[in-house]
Amino acid sequence: MTAPHPELDPRFAALRDAAAQWTPPASIDAAVAAAAARRQRRMTSPAPRAWIVAPLALAASIALIAFIVRSLAPLAPEPAPAAAAAKHPMFTPVVPMTAIADTPDAYVVAARVPRMTFAQFGVPVDPARADVPVDAELLVRRDGALLAYRFVN
Repeated sequence: MTAPHPELDPRFAALRDAAAQWTPPASIDAAVAAAAARRQRRMTSPAPRAWIVAPLALAASIALIAFIVRSLAPLAPEPAPAAAAAKHPMFTPVVPMTAIADTPDAYVVAARVPRMTFAQFGVPVDPARADVPVDAELLVRRDGALLAYRFVN
């Protein structure tokens, strides 16, 4: 709460009475009233061009996506099975071919095996490079049994 100031009260009352008699010029009063009316109309009615924003944004998005997709390089075609067979040697079976043919759920596993594995399959091995691993692909049954192998160069 503020403390009363008895010496200021008569002066404030005189100013209040004088300000109550003042009136703004008619042009300013009309301009303020017109601005208030425009603001009221803007607040109550939707913007006349607001419906066009969503379709324009959608069209711009589609154009951008089309531009990006068209600028991507085409994918290289998959090699034909004959080309893949020429690239990698045939599998060497470890079990009889009938056992491989009777296993429909076999799958190929890529592996790195010691070079000494060659010797186990009867391939000559250079002793100086015996510790260098070799990339191989193994044809394996679901239970983990080895059906065939091939060494990939």
